[in-house]
Amino acid sequence: MPDETTIPALEQDEFSGLIGVDTAEINPPEGMYARTWGSSRHDIAEGLHRPLRASCVVFCKTAGAPPVYFITLDLMAWMSDRDETGIRGPVQTALGIEPGRLILQLSHSHGAPFTDPDLADAPGGDLIAPYRRNIIEACLKTARAAHTSMERCILSWGVGKCGLAYNRDLVLPETGEIICGVNPVVDADDTLVVGRISDGTGRIRATLVHYAAHPTSVGGANRLISPDYMGAMRELVERETGGATCVFLHGADGELTPRRSFEDDVEAADQNGRELGYAALSVLAGLFRPGERMVFDRRLESGATLGLWRFENAAPDAAVDVKLDHVTLNLGQLPTIEECRAQCDEAPAGFEKERAQRRLALREKVGAGPTFDLPIYVWRLGRSFLVGAPIEFYSDVQITLREQFPDFTVLVLDVCNGFLSYLPRAEDYPRNPYPVRISLFEQGSMERARDKAADIIRSMI
Repeated sequence: MPDETTIPALEQDEFSGLIGVDTAEINPPEGMYARTWGSSRHDIAEGLHRPLRASCVVFCKTAGAPPVYFITLDLMAWMSDRDETGIRGPVQTALGIEPGRLILQLSHSHGAPFTDPDLADAPGGDLIAPYRRNIIEACLKTARAAHTSMERCILSWGVGKCGLAYNRDLVLPETGEIICGVNPVVDADDTLVVGRISDGTGRIRATLVHYAAHPTSVGGANRLISPDYMGAMRELVERETGGATCVFLHGADGELTPRRSFEDDVEAADQNGRELGYAALSVLAGLFRPGERMVFDRRLESGATLGLWRFENAAPDAAVDVKLDHVTLNLGQLPTIEECRAQCDEAPAGFEKERAQRRLALREKVGAGPTFDLPIYVWRLGRSFLVGAPIEFYSDVQITLREQFPDFTVLVLDVCNGFLSYLPRAEDYPRNPYPVRISLFEQGSMERARDKAADIIRSMI
């Protein structure tokens, strides 16, 4: 008979501390510029599919300790430095947050509008400035309300699977060309991580859903403002958890897309969202009560010899730690800023102009030097680590970090505190798919950033 004391307990990674949550809608005004696809034939949306949101979760170890603020916005991407810092800067200043203690993440919904001030001359662009002010106000409102509402809670993590995500580097057999489309041949990371925030009575205050799949359910022909699949997912999860706020955490989805992608009808987004929502609810259903674990109890003779388990109290981890570090990455063979400006001026209207404008905006962000110092934000919350950067990581980053730190729940977050396009895998550069063609960095940069993140996590354990 095995020694019962050697049988490992069944437990979930948990954090215990002060937690507050709040959310607000950030729908753009009617008539505002809303073109985000080069294939679109419209500049202004015709309506609203589901509300866009700003959500904030505040974590704090104890009363009086400095909090950390996680804010997520249902927006697509920051086009320029001025675009991003013009919103994050005032929020950080007004809240008195030190660098690294605020993560402002975009959901990356391609159905949400751009907010770049440089688009003021576009059709409906005059409404972007007041919309930006509304976003700042929403961020401050939710952050302050979340901070005010903080109470002692336990954040419990569960891990499951969802089959929504597919590899999106589709190889056309006739030509060998690699395009952005569902590729059923290559396996995709299907890991789904769900957090449950429970108060002292066991009531669910909020849920966190971390998943990696580009929010591109609807494409350029869609004429409605949309949060993409996150909208239906949140609605479903909130309905089944007594109205507790559901917050989406955008995972490392550089090469991943939903099964239904680039469609004209928002029903594609709703079906994708329901699939993710039901998968998240399945993970929630499998969690233990907060602050508990299962341990082996005893053997029982029956038709077979049975092993009985029981619940016992478990002490959640109360650690809160924050690190902001940088990794120096070499830039690839890029055109100069002046060359990008010339290409932008010469490009015809349509998708070619759209591509040129984005290329110029990205080139200006990294400056004229040969390298760029990429910031990496790492938070430790009890038995979990959140790793964010202003980049689109490939799923390999989260897969590798989870393998390296199996005793913790690791969540990798894309598009945090800025936006600098993709960090493709070294092995993808010879194949030259879309993310490689528009990446700013030389081959091997993703691996360097991943290893730097691992070093930071290691220093915090």
